[in-house]
Amino acid sequence: MKRLKLEDINSLPNVPTKELEIKEWGVSIIIQGINKATQIELGRIIDGENTDAFDYQKELLKACILEPVLADKDVDNLYEKDSSVIDEIFVEINALNGVGGSAKAEQF
Repeated sequence: MKRLKLEDINSLPNVPTKELEIKEWGVSIIIQGINKATQIELGRIIDGENTDAFDYQKELLKACILEPVLADKDVDNLYEKDSSVIDEIFVEINALNGVGGSAKAEQF
């Protein structure tokens, strides 16, 4: 196996992406995994004094849904939709990021 060299870092694969079909709505979205820098940034949201897991959840959606690009108001609109569909999006995001198990709304 080749040993990693500093000049190799820029050519390494980036985070995975996936087209996620949302059958209940008859649409699809493009989701992506998160890189380490984003993981740290999201972790700081949970540790913040004025933020909580729901702030983390919103930022995770914005970071992981590539198409369509979501703003805060778009996430708020999504939260007005069927919670089981939104939870399924989180399950797929978790799978893409290597987080196993099933997702329940109270986990987010």
